[in-house]
Amino acid sequence: MPGCVKILDAAESLFASHGVDGVSIREIAEAAGISKATVFHHFDSKEALYQAVVRRSCKGIVALVAQMAAREDGNPLASLADYRRHDLQETLAHADVVRLVLRELTLGRDDQARQLSEEVFGEHFVRLRRLIEKAQHAGELKTDVDAGLAAVSVVSINLFLFLVWPVLKHLPDTPFVRIEDAAESMFALLLDGMARSGSVSGSQA
Repeated sequence: MPGCVKILDAAESLFASHGVDGVSIREIAEAAGISKATVFHHFDSKEALYQAVVRRSCKGIVALVAQMAAREDGNPLASLADYRRHDLQETLAHADVVRLVLRELTLGRDDQARQLSEEVFGEHFVRLRRLIEKAQHAGELKTDVDAGLAAVSVVSINLFLFLVWPVLKHLPDTPFVRIEDAAESMFALLLDGMARSGSVSGSQA
């Protein structure tokens, strides 16, 4: 719905600039060119609006993981590498929302973090874990590696690089020239530690 999109656009911009607590529903309504009542018609609260902003930014990568998890054929490791590349692309494309989420999480609000887990990231995590389990069942990854820990490790590569890239790219004699290449190399290193002997070669082609 056009009105809903306008609200999300305005909220995303204001949240990114001032944080969730620093913005009122009235300010969001004014930025969207609608009434405060219209905002509440679409969203029960400012917190619900924040969750919707985050959910929208994750839509592309969540859909990709769902498609990968549903595939019966194909190479699970190649799918995992494809996921990692697309996740970085989505992270960079929605950088303002990623920074917003990270900033909100540092405030230590467990209720907000729990809602993000239950309503936004939970299903994504479960599907990614199942993709890793599929690679384990196919004999490509070690079965003694916890699939949940592996899923967190894969996601952490892109998140870590996103956070510290401004410093990493300026390190003396840095091996990092492009964030995409750095992520690819770190992912290969992670897979090398999780893979059964001889199973990783060619999986990222």
